[in-house]
Amino acid sequence: MAEAGLLAASVAILVGTAALLVWRVRNPTWVRDAQLTQNASPVISLLMLALGALLVALAFTFGISLVATRHSILGWAMICLAATGLTHVWVNVWIRRRPLT
Repeated sequence: MAEAGLLAASVAILVGTAALLVWRVRNPTWVRDAQLTQNASPVISLLMLALGALLVALAFTFGISLVATRHSILGWAMICLAATGLTHVWVNVWIRRRPLT
């Protein structure tokens, strides 16, 4: 029962994060502030982007290995966590690629 709760919480966090990020990227002021923040310290923001992508890959790999070893609920929870991280990385890349306005 606890594992099902963990999976439900993971899916809820994934959906909530995606909804929050979609709501935020529709706000031009928030996007502009994020661009200015990334331009203020480009090396640090690029390192954080690379670290985020690495953590997403590790969480996804760990989730796949858990699914393969018959710990499917925990594995799917880790895959949801990786998808949540992937949304953060995707928004970061999207903001980085936009021209500074």
